[in-house]
Amino acid sequence: MIYRKLGKTGFEVSEVGLGCGPLGSDPDRDYAPLLERALDLGVNFYDTADFYGSYRSEEWLGRAFSGKRDRVIIATKFGTVRTAEGIGKDWTVAHMRRALEDSLRRLRTDYIDLYQLHSPAPSVLDNDDLLAELRKMKDAGVIRAYGISLDGGEYAIEAIRRWRPDAIQILFNLFNFEPSRCFPAAEEEGVGLIIKAPLDSGMLGGGLTPDAPPKDDDPRQRWTEEQVEQRRRLMEELKFLTEGKGRTWAQASLAFILSHDEVSTVIPGTTSIAHLEEDVGAAGMRLTAEEMERLRGLMQGEFVDLNLGW
Repeated sequence: MIYRKLGKTGFEVSEVGLGCGPLGSDPDRDYAPLLERALDLGVNFYDTADFYGSYRSEEWLGRAFSGKRDRVIIATKFGTVRTAEGIGKDWTVAHMRRALEDSLRRLRTDYIDLYQLHSPAPSVLDNDDLLAELRKMKDAGVIRAYGISLDGGEYAIEAIRRWRPDAIQILFNLFNFEPSRCFPAAEEEGVGLIIKAPLDSGMLGGGLTPDAPPKDDDPRQRWTEEQVEQRRRLMEELKFLTEGKGRTWAQASLAFILSHDEVSTVIPGTTSIAHLEEDVGAAGMRLTAEEMERLRGLMQGEFVDLNLGW
């Protein structure tokens, strides 16, 4: 495993981490072997959120790492709440305090390494009380760093300028180039960059071929037929990243992200040990100068400002 700095936090994080969104989604499954294997492979960065897996994701991390707390860096998120109408957001200081206490209990720890706002609207940047409370919790050592999980390069630049977070978590992959416009600002301010959805919810993992059967939380259910076909067409143009290169689609996609020095860690989500091992195999991989140059050429065409979203 290769380790990188998470901005100015002092954390050395595995460049391939684990996105724990799917963790706990099956209440009858034992996720301990997955987490044990991840740690054995050198993965030390685990990203979750309070409500992931119906609030079980944090519990699994707590069980797995309560006796190994000094070996892992745990990032979690708050702000998403379940309401009578469905999913909502709560950015009050009171909610943050409650959510923090609950996360500490589920994680079986007395501190959070990185505490993040979960997909807030840009208007949250006006919430000076919340920012002040996060800084207070950091000064007290209850959280070691704070950040924001968001989408969009321009939003990230504004968040970096106004909130001075320790880290930004942002969607960036071969189908979403636009967010990279925030990379220079993050580097200049010493803000760690955590890359979410690096495999485009599975499409860039190579598993969503036309004949592939539907899977749980299949992204094709939320994409239009046109969006699916656009992705497949673009993958035809990207075949040079895998053909004859000894890389899988997942590894090529992760190598592309890790070829950007500003990135701290990339967090593909999986509950499969085989996929975990494949993803970790991308650690240390980088695209060649020729491959990056060919990608830059594509960016002058249909790829320019490409942002297909989730």
